[in-house]
Amino acid sequence: MRCLTPFVLLAIAAGTAAQTPLVLATAAHGPIVATKDGLTLAAGEFAVTDLVEAVAGFLCRNYLYDFSALEKAEGFRLQRTIALDALGSEELLYALLSARGFVVLPVDELRGLHQIVSLAKDPQAAAANIPWRTVDEVLRRPRLRELAMVAVPLQFVDAQQVASGLRAQFSLQGMWQPGMPTASASDPRWLVLHGFRDQVVPVIQFALLVDAQHRPRHVPPSEMEALQTRVAQLEAELAAIRAELARTGERR
Repeated sequence: MRCLTPFVLLAIAAGTAAQTPLVLATAAHGPIVATKDGLTLAAGEFAVTDLVEAVAGFLCRNYLYDFSALEKAEGFRLQRTIALDALGSEELLYALLSARGFVVLPVDELRGLHQIVSLAKDPQAAAANIPWRTVDEVLRRPRLRELAMVAVPLQFVDAQQVASGLRAQFSLQGMWQPGMPTASASDPRWLVLHGFRDQVVPVIQFALLVDAQHRPRHVPPSEMEALQTRVAQLEAELAAIRAELARTGERR
């Protein structure tokens, strides 16, 4: 299988009929090709390794994996042809691998090197290589099913209380397994989340919403002056009431 060069990509964009086969057709499925519309998967039944190799060729990446493990994994059936751009092809591959108990982890992202590991058979390897992502990175790709760690900065609410509430919610999913979301906080201002990015996104949004709701309300100077005046009036009225009560007591 070959990686698409800039010249091949240019030819694909220029020619309406141009296409580069990434995975050849079999009796079970048509070819997986790169066309002007992106990565095109024909309807049919595909092995997991077919999809990995096709996306690797399309994105010019290297995915390291145990061939025998992926070969034994149940394949997929597409009822209709689907065309994917670069982001879509990555999201589809990650989602399908996750459905079979595998996760994609970066080894050297700059050079396009990743590894595919089984969460069930090798959870320690997965845990040791989970990447840290920023809040912005996660929110920009809300459909990417990548396992990640993310630290969410909170300004007004106690992150430890938020984490405790989230753990109670997560516990409803049953016994923890690799990939299930978790929340922790060793500092009142940093909430640490672990899980698949597409599942962590709503948790981040919830935490930021709660934080915003605890933001101190800004009181305009004019309103502050009015409040101060009213407080002074109440204090004066209270002092007058106390004085009157004192005089009443003396007369008795």
